[in-house]
Amino acid sequence: MVLSFISHGAPHDAVFVHGAGGNSLLWRRMLDGLSGDSRALAVDLPGHPNGEITCKSVGEYAEALHRFLAECRLDRPVLGGHSMGGATVLTLALTRPDDIGGLILVGTGAKLGVAPEILEGLRIEPMRAIENIITPWSFNSVDLALGREARAALSVTNLPVFLNDYLACTGFDARKDLQNISARTLVVCGDKDRMTPPRFSHFLAAGIPGAELRFIKDSGHMLPLEKPEALASVVQAFLAGFTR
Repeated sequence: MVLSFISHGAPHDAVFVHGAGGNSLLWRRMLDGLSGDSRALAVDLPGHPNGEITCKSVGEYAEALHRFLAECRLDRPVLGGHSMGGATVLTLALTRPDDIGGLILVGTGAKLGVAPEILEGLRIEPMRAIENIITPWSFNSVDLALGREARAALSVTNLPVFLNDYLACTGFDARKDLQNISARTLVVCGDKDRMTPPRFSHFLAAGIPGAELRFIKDSGHMLPLEKPEALASVVQAFLAGFTR
């Protein structure tokens, strides 16, 4: 079955993948900042925001994404991913490099450890963990309007998916494989990111041959929500480079 998605014009075909416990609305305002004659799609991974949990690892999410690319007949699109979504597209770039045109890695890392208090909270009281730990750690600054937008971009109607995803993150480690990535790569991070700190992005950019590294000022982990216009500007320029 084709994953659900939202679509917008862009300079080059691209597919964007949300992070743990998220959904495609994470990318909505960033997509609004793109333009062009090609397509940018933001997908909902299986089980997000609702539905059965069928993927238990980053590798399984990568295979689901690969099926989506085939079903939509997308030819070597640029793949963008935030946090766990970044791990998902990294995995696909390593396992199926011929199907990838480029990578945009946003607020992610080559290894995604998870704080024990997050895992414990998601096991015991997931909504409290989301509100009191995950959300405060995800933003540099959040007001009421941004808080509402953040809630809409989370799969809070399917709380078990949060623990599933964060456990999937703990099993991901591509640190020894970065030199094998051949796709043209953009690494972007908020300079105030607490969940995947800037050192994670420095490591990615140093390990992936030819990778470009950009930081967005005054943004935390949820960069596509907190600074969508700034992120869209960087992504638009990167995608435009594929059409020249």
